[in-house]
Amino acid sequence: MTSKNIEFTATSASPMVTQSMTAIANSGLIAPGNTVSRIDLNGTGNFLKIEGDSVSANLPYFGERQFGGGYGVTPGIEFNGSPSNYIQEFNNDKQKYTISFQINNSSDRYMVYVDIFPNMSSVVSVNMANRNTIQYNGRVNAINEEQ
Repeated sequence: MTSKNIEFTATSASPMVTQSMTAIANSGLIAPGNTVSRIDLNGTGNFLKIEGDSVSANLPYFGERQFGGGYGVTPGIEFNGSPSNYIQEFNNDKQKYTISFQINNSSDRYMVYVDIFPNMSSVVSVNMANRNTIQYNGRVNAINEEQ
């Protein structure tokens, strides 16, 4: 954790359940084995990387846009660059690392919160300026610095 070279891979997404998302689920558009509140992401190649002073992500997004306009070039959560307000700390009481930062891309502003537990399971929550919040569950691994 101190080297700030980690990669998160999501195994499931938990979008905010709204009336519109429930209507989508009721219409049969959710893949078998998924629910409106938990979508399986195994095998999708998603990631959130923290490498030194840089962060990057490519995560699928399920949810609603809050304001008019499109989703931009990509409908998912994608960013690459230097974050602002980066904080990384260990919570002794809860025995977990917490990382938070903000980053912008051409179409949105992201506030990212990462909780990393001793068994390397992790929860990532992404709040956006223009879309509903989404949470991801998965695992964190160290990135080999020689790669």
